[in-house]
Amino acid sequence: MNLKKTTVFNYFFILCTISPLTGDGVWVNYGWELFDHVTNARIAALGNATTAYAMPTAAAALVNPFFVFESQNKVELTHQSRFAGLINSDILSGQVMIQKKTRMGFNVLYEGIGSIPDTRETLLDWGLDGVFGTQDAGEGNGILDEGERLDGDQVRYFSQQQVGIHGAFLGKIRGLSLGLGVKVLSYSLDTHYALGLGMDLGMIKKINNIDFGFVMRNIPSSGLIWDHGMIETTTPSMAFGLHVPYSSETLPLEMHTLMNVNFSGNTRHLESQIRSGTISLDSSFGVEAIVKKRLSFRFGKNQLGNMTGGLGVLWTGFGVDYAFLASDLNSGLGNHHLLTLRISPDWIRAFILVDQEL
Repeated sequence: MNLKKTTVFNYFFILCTISPLTGDGVWVNYGWELFDHVTNARIAALGNATTAYAMPTAAAALVNPFFVFESQNKVELTHQSRFAGLINSDILSGQVMIQKKTRMGFNVLYEGIGSIPDTRETLLDWGLDGVFGTQDAGEGNGILDEGERLDGDQVRYFSQQQVGIHGAFLGKIRGLSLGLGVKVLSYSLDTHYALGLGMDLGMIKKINNIDFGFVMRNIPSSGLIWDHGMIETTTPSMAFGLHVPYSSETLPLEMHTLMNVNFSGNTRHLESQIRSGTISLDSSFGVEAIVKKRLSFRFGKNQLGNMTGGLGVLWTGFGVDYAFLASDLNSGLGNHHLLTLRISPDWIRAFILVDQEL
């Protein structure tokens, strides 16, 4: 382990104990988005409005750590490519038994951005006459003035990589069932490195036939410690969800209607639906129709205002989910797609044994 990474681990205990209490460091709005926007195709197709929807997928714990299922035995692989392949994201999801009666849901997330141009040293800041050393107007002011140009030979490229690990457990506090999500984030940017620790809490309450979900993220605060000693802390946020299921008595059809509201003490983006100072409220919704428990049709709208949709097909031991996310009309950055494969280890073992017998 190099010196920079050793320094990060030395500060790790401070991050977990002292930093949330003293507030020493810099408060940031965009430190833990890896766990917010990197998800599987089924959740993305429903606009990420799944705070109260107990869908049988291990990645559901990323939205609400309460969703740890005893019967979930599939491993999920998700890939997402955005902006013509500039940003690539992957998730490995599943569940493991850590004790006889304790099950843990896990998600391993990766996001990488390559070939980021660094133009900080490219400006030939020689003033309006374009000649170095004449001390004319504009020379040395750090601004690209008329007559100046950039030196393309000085452009260099670097990358950004994030690796996150999310573990979800179910527990009880004074008789109240809660889901606990513990997340670790490794962040590298060019030659710099950071390590962070965060925690989420989630719960579900059923009233009549309606599920209500509540999640608190980044409590008491999630932080990143950089190799140079800077601590970036992220303020907590809350999400409220609603899930209304419907099953037809005459047709093999299920319907799931979802609504979600995210509350943040810091403005998350410039297009927040309701904003007052640094406080923002953003809503999202989704609808899923499942035919014969095998074929699913999904659509929704996420909190950024992007329309979403997708399809899902489930066989015995194997499933495929696809999601389409429309681009933000104001950004023009293009559409992108997600693909998730769900595979049962038992199905793979049975397939191998049958093949060997033949």
